[in-house]
Amino acid sequence: MDQVTVTLPDGSTRQLPAGTPVRAVAEGISPRLARAALAATVGDRMVDLSHPVEEDAPVRIVTRDGPEALELYRHSTAHLLAAAVTALFPEAQCGIGPPTEDGFFYDFVVDRPFVPEDLEAIEAKMREIARQDLAYERKMMPKEEAKRYFADRGEPLKVELIEEKGGPVVSCYTIDGVFMDFCTGPHVPSSGALKAFRVLTSSNAY
Repeated sequence: MDQVTVTLPDGSTRQLPAGTPVRAVAEGISPRLARAALAATVGDRMVDLSHPVEEDAPVRIVTRDGPEALELYRHSTAHLLAAAVTALFPEAQCGIGPPTEDGFFYDFVVDRPFVPEDLEAIEAKMREIARQDLAYERKMMPKEEAKRYFADRGEPLKVELIEEKGGPVVSCYTIDGVFMDFCTGPHVPSSGALKAFRVLTSSNAY
């Protein structure tokens, strides 16, 4: 298929070359919408702005003030938290980091529990990474390659998750140059979109 037809929320349609990223759909509607875009829904699935449109589908741009934005911010901030923790505590092993109804969390295995001073340092590191406006990018990897990558990083929890949940090719997201996680996404375009967050508590579990 050389061309695809996207149907916009107002019922209008546009023909685009197959594989056009949804970011280009937003840009084609208006520069203002493109600046406000965080993600998009293609059919009934939310995707990041780099997602290629490969077949005819309804497309709706998710903006900063849209109803889905908060969960997207929280999920991406959980990754930002993990990037900060692994930068400050290289021995930390990462578990999972989903958004929740009132915020976000991330599970870590660390040598000692975090103390309040650690939380302050983690939040400061998160703000540093956010200010750098680093791209969140999806990377598709063969399952065995992904398992080797995380095994080499000393991340047995990630290897276990990939083994349990991953298909032949798995989805990972990077924060440009500082962090990569096994994750289906979607995420905000870059860390600069994350401006309002706090690291409030740490709890111990066994």
